[in-house]
Amino acid sequence: MSLEEQETDWEITEQGLYIATRGFLIRRGYCCANRCRNCPYINWHLQSTWQPGPAECVKYVRGVPKAIVGAYTLLRFHEEQLEQREPAQQDYHREMIEHYRLLLEHWGSNAT
Repeated sequence: MSLEEQETDWEITEQGLYIATRGFLIRRGYCCANRCRNCPYINWHLQSTWQPGPAECVKYVRGVPKAIVGAYTLLRFHEEQLEQREPAQQDYHREMIEHYRLLLEHWGSNAT
């Protein structure tokens, strides 16, 4: 791997730690459930600005148990939030529900 490719795949923190970039994680094509800082598959950080990666980037039809539990947990969270939020905020929660259901479907889990 060339230095140029490494720069697009990794961020280096002030502490010298290598952090996988969102682009690298999307190209890898699955969630490893290690709570990566830039994870495009699961909203580990519960940031209001977070957007899921494109569902078509999910290449593998498997999910590790930790990722499946995380997806179920966040699916339920967004379902609860959908009932409690103002109409303006409901679109975000609907998108997130659709995203987690699609991930669980790809991983062979029932999202009901």
